[in-house]
Amino acid sequence: MAETAAPGPLRSAVLEITNRCNLRCPHCASSSGLARAGEMTGEEISALLRDIRSLGGQEITLIGGEALLRGDWTDIARTVHALGMRLVLISNGLLFTQDTFAELRQLRPHLIGISVDGATPQSYRALRGRDGLATCLRVLRQLLADGHTHVNAITTFSRRNLLEFDALADLFAGTGITWQVQIANHGGDRWDHGQFLSRSEFGWLAARMREVYVHRRGQVRLRHMDDFGYFPLDPKLRFLHQTWQGCIAGRELIGVRSNGDVMGCLSLGDEFVEANLRTVPLRELWQSGRYFRQLRHKEELLHGECAACPWALECRAGCSAIAWSATGSLGCNSHCLRSLETEAILKQAAPDELG
Repeated sequence: MAETAAPGPLRSAVLEITNRCNLRCPHCASSSGLARAGEMTGEEISALLRDIRSLGGQEITLIGGEALLRGDWTDIARTVHALGMRLVLISNGLLFTQDTFAELRQLRPHLIGISVDGATPQSYRALRGRDGLATCLRVLRQLLADGHTHVNAITTFSRRNLLEFDALADLFAGTGITWQVQIANHGGDRWDHGQFLSRSEFGWLAARMREVYVHRRGQVRLRHMDDFGYFPLDPKLRFLHQTWQGCIAGRELIGVRSNGDVMGCLSLGDEFVEANLRTVPLRELWQSGRYFRQLRHKEELLHGECAACPWALECRAGCSAIAWSATGSLGCNSHCLRSLETEAILKQAAPDELG
């Protein structure tokens, strides 16, 4: 076992400021809808933000549920600014008013993300349970018009909307909106495990993303997240993760639920909750959290083809949430570009043996 070393700076935190939500999306990892019992007060969140800053915090992402359902969300956002940290706001976009736009013009978040999981009113409704596509597109356009530098439409892909990829790429082409693509992972009470992308479906998605990166780069502002990679053989994709040094969950990032539960990343699920801030101070958790230690030393957990990969110690099985969803382990990740490319090369060289 590796010796326990002092942790590095806590650079980023994703704060669920409420679990209340006006939607009931099937892929929601937080099962958002109702408020959690004992959601943190404004004073508790302010104290938490000060603690994060003292540990090296540079960026705070506010999410829900739906963050705008918390009445003091602007006070929280102002505290982030006052402490000298970057502000990111993620929303479903359906509750924006003119007052919201005015507040954001004053707050100037580093990034604003609006969830858009369908390319048509029908497919959007099928994923999110109500009409909202036109509202989301109007909000995105207004945010751009207001001069916000980073405005992202966020699409979370599962089997339910995978074949919407091309239509969504067309929807955002030439708009100036950044299209952020990510993969739904296991979690949440409403999640159907059969909707998680298979390895081959991930490969299909990666091929479509390659098509956009290579042939439509000037039209579609595509942004991949950390669940897309890693260290591909394709020279046209070598820009991906050139500085990738493994998942930052528990190493530089924490997620905090609205009730004070702390974990390495909010996508990891109940199994990885370290403790509650009301019982264990953040500094103590950051120093000695059990799951944080696992996430910081994933090289000890590597097995299968991830252990044999020449980039094993840099990649460390990629995104922890996707590795856990795909294999039930933090140490092996089947959803990997390099792995798929290698498999294709071997199959071409020996098609009979590999079927």
